[in-house]
Amino acid sequence: DSAGISATNANYSNFFGAEAGAGVTNGALSNFFGYQSGNSATNASESNFFGAGSGTLATNAVESNFFGSSAGLSATNAGESNFFGYRAGMEATDAAYSNFFGSEAGMDATNASGSNFFGKDAGLFSTNASNSIFIGTEAGTNDLVDNTGDADNFSILIGPNTSTNGNSNSIAIGGYATN
Repeated sequence: DSAGISATNANYSNFFGAEAGAGVTNGALSNFFGYQSGNSATNASESNFFGAGSGTLATNAVESNFFGSSAGLSATNAGESNFFGYRAGMEATDAAYSNFFGSEAGMDATNASGSNFFGKDAGLFSTNASNSIFIGTEAGTNDLVDNTGDADNFSILIGPNTSTNGNSNSIAIGGYATN
């Protein structure tokens, strides 16, 4: 069912599922399994996208692993990242070297490179949370911290519904804790 149709530079790859890998550009040595997984992805060589819509329209996702329905869908600049869970990392931008584990973890996160978001909705809609560790349900959801100004800036949130309150170089531990 059109798996791999119109794929370019996709040698030694495996595409299984209707429209999996269709239209991919530079997807060599990759595995795309599931309906539309990796469809129209660009620069996704040596990547693994498993689940319906995983990695679809992803750009610059070299050596990445997106597992789960819509994981990494439309992600941009997410090279060497791991997104596991329903819609994990979906539409994430500048999330290279990141790990987002949990349903919608890191979804729509912007400038989240080098971050680890673990838990349902952890880091969901967070902005500029690079170099962050958010652990727990809704940890860092809608967070507006800005760790992008200095490579040494960081944020650590542990517990459900924790928040940086916009403060870089901060640590908050415990349910609903805020810095």
